[in-house]
Amino acid sequence: MPQTHQTLRHLAASAAGLILSLLTISSSYAQPVNDADWHWSGEAEQQVQAERIRQQARSSLPNWSTGTTSATATVALQTMFSAQAGSWPFEPFVNNGLFRAIAGYQSSHPQAVVIGKGQITLEQLHQRLADPRILKRYKDGYLLSYPLMVAADGALLVKDSHLYLLTPSGTALINLGTLSLVNATLESWNDDSPTVTDRPFRPFIMAWAGSTTEIRGSTLRKLGYNAHLSRGMSSARSSGQPLQQEPARVLISDSRIDALSSVELQAVQARIEHSTFTNLQQYAIDLQDARLHLSHNRIQQVRNQSGIRIRGSSVGVVEHNTLLQTEKAGIEINDQSGNLVLADNQIGASRGNGILLRNVASDTADSALLVSGNLIGNSDASGVYADNLQRAYIVGNQIHASANYGISVLNPGEQPSELVVIGNTLGNIGQVLIRTEGVQQLTLGNNDYQLGPLTQSILGGDILALQSLLLDATYKRGCIIQVRPATARQASFPAKKDCQVKKTASGSANQSAHSLRPGKPKASPEQGL
Repeated sequence: MPQTHQTLRHLAASAAGLILSLLTISSSYAQPVNDADWHWSGEAEQQVQAERIRQQARSSLPNWSTGTTSATATVALQTMFSAQAGSWPFEPFVNNGLFRAIAGYQSSHPQAVVIGKGQITLEQLHQRLADPRILKRYKDGYLLSYPLMVAADGALLVKDSHLYLLTPSGTALINLGTLSLVNATLESWNDDSPTVTDRPFRPFIMAWAGSTTEIRGSTLRKLGYNAHLSRGMSSARSSGQPLQQEPARVLISDSRIDALSSVELQAVQARIEHSTFTNLQQYAIDLQDARLHLSHNRIQQVRNQSGIRIRGSSVGVVEHNTLLQTEKAGIEINDQSGNLVLADNQIGASRGNGILLRNVASDTADSALLVSGNLIGNSDASGVYADNLQRAYIVGNQIHASANYGISVLNPGEQPSELVVIGNTLGNIGQVLIRTEGVQQLTLGNNDYQLGPLTQSILGGDILALQSLLLDATYKRGCIIQVRPATARQASFPAKKDCQVKKTASGSANQSAHSLRPGKPKASPEQGL
């Protein structure tokens, strides 16, 4: 599958050869549009805009550097209070079973191990505590039986080791400083003791704003349960923290995440790369108000929700990921604003939509979504399904074997919106290949439609009435057309102009001869999608 920038260069060259023709149609056009209404351009304007979105999204990607002090940390036991001054790191866990689980193991008021004023390794921590009720050697590593909090000026380094978190004792890692796992394994362990809570409980990691959590070459296994900020690996900003507090920083690289409820990150700078996520209960990666870079990850078997969900004021890039067998969508974007790029991902066997978009980039004119170079196959619903999408570029994707629509965009008719759909291949689609309703400005062209039955409609919704005219312009003439389908009722295109042959900047001729291709679609390039 070509890289994203190669795809854009190819499409830009193709569109430049075809010549971008911009035609605005409104309900006032009762007569054929004159030749003067065509806008001729030798530059692929939509591709330039798409590349601008990509660059703006990349400029917001989080940088990653870590610095730790050489001082050896202090280690102390601190009483955990649930509702008094300074207790905010523990307050969210009052009602989720943590304190009850702790009470079943600790005979006194619940206490946590607190690391501060420097860094310490797991081995050093074991020596300093010298209490097997809290931390002891176990199997190939150590077993922790108390909650542990890394203070803002502290750091816990777990390297080349295995840390087990005892489930019945209410173990959790709460990070306000630095938590570093390198070539390590972190997992829950149950000694078959009966549970003392009225709901499921498993150990978890919680990273508060201002903290740094790095997981390199490591494994997280059997962490978290479906409760607030306890879903496995979580981050958030507390109302008890200053408003100017920096977001949490989370790096997951070359790691394996298995049998968590979710990686749920809010108010975060997140970089997640070259990692594998399997057997997740809710979402594999759930991001809100994030600066994010998700790349080269494999997500498989998400039992209840989507593979990746992005919400809030989130900006960044999701690229070169493989998402298979998700219960809902492969990628889900909800109530989101900010420049976001979904590029060169492979999404297959989703029980819902391949990509699901709801209320995306709907509150600011500066926000835009670029969906480029993705391979989407065997979705039980639609390839790309959008509800209230303000500004989006869907460019150069391959969408195959969707039970419903290839691309479906439903917008409130009164809301300004811009949609660009060019250079995509759509085949073996159950219903209409492209459907739009309420889109104020649509740019369409250079798409390859691989049809099934000859009676299948290619276009639906507001553009169904313009289907013959649009296909004539975009296929027979090789044009890229801009139209206002939400208000168009009848229109005609120029009878004489032809977009098919045009001299390029170098003087060579570039000719396009696309045609409709009924019959069997091309085989999917990715087996198993």
